[in-house]
Amino acid sequence: MSLSFIAWRFMLRGTERGTFSAMTLFAWLAIGVGVGAMSSLLSVMYGFEGALREKVLNAYPHILVGSKDPSKPLEPSVDFERIVRSLPQVQKCFPYVQNEMILQTSRRGLGAVIWGVPGSELPNLKFKVQEGNWPQEMSSLPQAMLGSELGERLGLSTKDQIKIISPLEKSGPLGMVPQSELVEVAGLFASGHYEFDEQYAVMLLEDVQELLGWGNGLTGWQVWVNSLEDTDQVLTEIKKHLPEGWEAKSWKTFNSALFQSLKLEQYSMFSILVFAILIAVMNIVITLTMNVSHKRKNIGVLRALGATQSQIHKIFLCQGAFMGGVGLTLGAVLTILFVVYVKYFSGYQLPEIYYDRTIPIEIRPVSIFAIYAVATILIYLATLYPASQASKLSAIEAIRE
Repeated sequence: MSLSFIAWRFMLRGTERGTFSAMTLFAWLAIGVGVGAMSSLLSVMYGFEGALREKVLNAYPHILVGSKDPSKPLEPSVDFERIVRSLPQVQKCFPYVQNEMILQTSRRGLGAVIWGVPGSELPNLKFKVQEGNWPQEMSSLPQAMLGSELGERLGLSTKDQIKIISPLEKSGPLGMVPQSELVEVAGLFASGHYEFDEQYAVMLLEDVQELLGWGNGLTGWQVWVNSLEDTDQVLTEIKKHLPEGWEAKSWKTFNSALFQSLKLEQYSMFSILVFAILIAVMNIVITLTMNVSHKRKNIGVLRALGATQSQIHKIFLCQGAFMGGVGLTLGAVLTILFVVYVKYFSGYQLPEIYYDRTIPIEIRPVSIFAIYAVATILIYLATLYPASQASKLSAIEAIRE
């Protein structure tokens, strides 16, 4: 009879009467629920991180090139654009102008960020046109496409007119006055990023330059790469060709606080759930310790038949491994059921303010492996004390009891 078979029998018949112990069931459930909860929760958190990254990078470019002094516009550079566009990893590159201005209607006024983009690039933006069309060059008035949330707050729709007031001043009959221009609402867009839709309005590059009085001046260039993994390599190449006074930043820099907070939250949640698994593992210690007490006679018989201390030790190590294995398998089943339910059967919708209204799921094999590795180590450590106590039992004393 093998040691593993004896360990399996001890696990299934853990009471003094040789019946199944409820403590064994609780140990299985504790491990399974702990590991399943950790895997499921981290998968949801990774899903939210991935969805957030996708939504943010649909709205914002992957790399921004501009002046180190934002108040000074840059002069157009055909050579720089040509160099950047020649990089194989670059998807698109175009100049832009950006400034904070005031949008004023007959009822209220709000601050907004005006984004000037070349007309040829407007259809290539990854925004959903909810109403109207992109600004046209041949319109009687300059046109602006507002974010859906911004348009809703101002109570505007297509063909309405608003006044855009620039923070830059110009001389007039009464002295220096802010520059302003009447603009027609071309439509509303949705980027999928709530803050962007609430703050941004898109106009033709030439109209914003005229409003600011910059002539051909630019805020800088927006660069989009084929894959996020190419960002650092493209950024390094761009920095080699930057004139003095220019700088280039990637999405990791100007969104660093957001994504670092998500990483910190994931690490914190992982640490908290490790303690939850540790508490669950304590059930194995209690169960095995009770099992050693209940099986003293059996241990004495095994020792009398010639079993060594090392073999007794291995029996209870195997029993702990079996208990942990069943618990981990149960955790994997619970994780799969959770993922399948959320992905295919749950119709729950989050409020509109969230980046993704569905509950996103992203399973990362490395994280799942780390969870199971940590759980396995804790389970192994939990079996050492009961196994050591069992191996030290005297055969004569155990049989006499």
